[in-house]
Amino acid sequence: MKIKHLIKYPFSILKKLFNFLKIEFYEYKNPTNKRYESLLKTYKLCDLNKDRDYYIGILDKTLKELGYPIYNESQGMYSEHLIIFAAISETNLKIKNILEIGTFDGKTATILAKLFPNSDIKTIDLSDNDPVFINTYARKKNAKEFIKKRNTLLSRFKRINFLQINSLELSLKNKLPKQDLIWVDGAHGYPIVVSDITNAIGLMHQESILMCDDIFKRTTKYDSLYVSTAGFETLSAFRDSNILETHYFSKRIGRKFNSKYKYVSFSRLSRNKKINFFKTSS
Repeated sequence: MKIKHLIKYPFSILKKLFNFLKIEFYEYKNPTNKRYESLLKTYKLCDLNKDRDYYIGILDKTLKELGYPIYNESQGMYSEHLIIFAAISETNLKIKNILEIGTFDGKTATILAKLFPNSDIKTIDLSDNDPVFINTYARKKNAKEFIKKRNTLLSRFKRINFLQINSLELSLKNKLPKQDLIWVDGAHGYPIVVSDITNAIGLMHQESILMCDDIFKRTTKYDSLYVSTAGFETLSAFRDSNILETHYFSKRIGRKFNSKYKYVSFSRLSRNKKINFFKTSS
């Protein structure tokens, strides 16, 4: 064991040194102040005109009321999307119907319910016995406990309607009303994210906001669930067809996230563009 430890030790030092130099290189290439200015500019482009720190204050108040830790981008699944939700809640937009694709542990749905107290929220995820559900996010060993905690969280709000279906079924079986806010956070690769975004657009009206998580503008790694440029390519295609207007927020802005090229997208229908891909209920 001692010999093995001695062998691993230099590699551990080299790895830490490499990571340090990598962070410094990207910080030099794209410094924090430049990234932050770009982030604030994106808020303005999306008509979210108040100070970002003000929005964080709104979010932290909400998180505290729910019993969650205050915002820190290094905390679990926290990222810029939560601040954007808080920003939207401070606009004059009437957010009545919210659709979340990808429930995960239920926390985001409860945050949305708290930020938008007059909303009806539908959050969808795969069934508990779906192999993809069981084998992702290391749930296999503690699936029962995970499901119990998620369901307990969701039950805190009667306005949250949890649907256990494959998101591919959205345009086939479920007649949903037009949605005011749609959060796409399911599988991020082909073909699922293409279907999710397309179905979401069919549920939008002129004032709707569509947001997508984990948008990679470029990557050297690809898979069907986590890392893919599929979301970006799909949103770009709808932009090029004059169907969507999309802006991109850096998902996290800290130094250690500087080389990730990961974004949260913010889309609205292009002006004077009417979309009616499939029938919705009134």
